[in-house]
Amino acid sequence: MPLYDFRAICGTEFEHLLSSWQDEAPACPHCGGASTRLLRTVNIGGGATLPPSAAAAPNSWEGTRRGDREYVAHWRRRLDERARFEERNPEFATRREAVAAHEGAFEHAPLTYRELAERAGADKDATTAVTEASRARMASIATAAE
Repeated sequence: MPLYDFRAICGTEFEHLLSSWQDEAPACPHCGGASTRLLRTVNIGGGATLPPSAAAAPNSWEGTRRGDREYVAHWRRRLDERARFEERNPEFATRREAVAAHEGAFEHAPLTYRELAERAGADKDATTAVTEASRARMASIATAAE
């Protein structure tokens, strides 16, 4: 129930809980006379912002201001904050997969271990799977260039 402010005829100001804003004003607890509701402003300022995800974190030596300890510690705290947030709100969790290859043909679309396992299939040959994935990436790059 909301708490409202009132002023009685005698000048006494008091607060009272009402179940609805449409309820009638209560009598003054001091003199028993009529009272009127006071208009008060409520300051509901600020806003919510999500902690930055791992994708926003620096991922190179230059990105960490050449290894600045305070900057790296700042990002570690922010990423820990994001991890706690994602534990409480799994709908905001970012899906991260382990990367098997990220250079050459996989520079713009890294090869994940999940994709590697899917390509290896029943024969469990990782070398053939990497070759197939590399050819697929090169073909997609050639198609995009045309």
